[in-house]
Amino acid sequence: MKIQKFNSLIKELSGCSKCTNMKCKNKSLINIYKDYDFCINIPSIWTDWFNRLDSNIMIIGQDWGPYSDMEKFHKLLNEDKSNWKEIIELEKSSTKRMLENFIVESSNNKYALDDIYITNAIMCARQGNHYRGDNIDLKKSTLNCSEYLLKQIQIVKPKVILTLGYFPLFSLSKIFEFNIEKTLKEAVLKSPEIEIGNLVIIPLYHPVAQVKKDEQLKQYRRIWKYINFKKSSKEVGVKNE
Repeated sequence: MKIQKFNSLIKELSGCSKCTNMKCKNKSLINIYKDYDFCINIPSIWTDWFNRLDSNIMIIGQDWGPYSDMEKFHKLLNEDKSNWKEIIELEKSSTKRMLENFIVESSNNKYALDDIYITNAIMCARQGNHYRGDNIDLKKSTLNCSEYLLKQIQIVKPKVILTLGYFPLFSLSKIFEFNIEKTLKEAVLKSPEIEIGNLVIIPLYHPVAQVKKDEQLKQYRRIWKYINFKKSSKEVGVKNE
């Protein structure tokens, strides 16, 4: 059932033009979902969506980055569709390395990135060749994409959502109608855990942010209060500190 719902969501995304038709052309994005075969199983070197629909944890980043990198990845993948794991190892960004380390260390080697559903607040890809910069309207594109983020949450039904940086948290604040502070640091300090029904949102600093490791790990360790490593159906109680 989840697979069918997610399939339908991808097809819905393929028809979206909110960010591809921005009035300011240098802020427009590229809709990767129009090429269904391109993104159906593995949209990037970060995730194989369809193998993670039953994850208890969801990570929401800001955006996929430049389309040029995604295109290069898919050319490699199409040469041998069984070599995704090897291709992943070619991508040694500090963001991915540090995120993996935080997940592994905080869970005492019981969880890794492969166990987590990974998505973004902004689902389309950037033009150009840069991950950062002002070639994207972060606020507008985040708001444009919030309905698709909500549908992913409804399909996956995670117990815990981790937000990397400010705009993923901003998106959830609009979806679930809660207030957040004007900066990520203030938001983390004031609301290190946010309870929405049976869902817990844990705002994280970006892994490469200039924040001490111990301070970062403190947030990651909050995850495991809500995750049953034995994968039983018994729900873990939610209680904010």
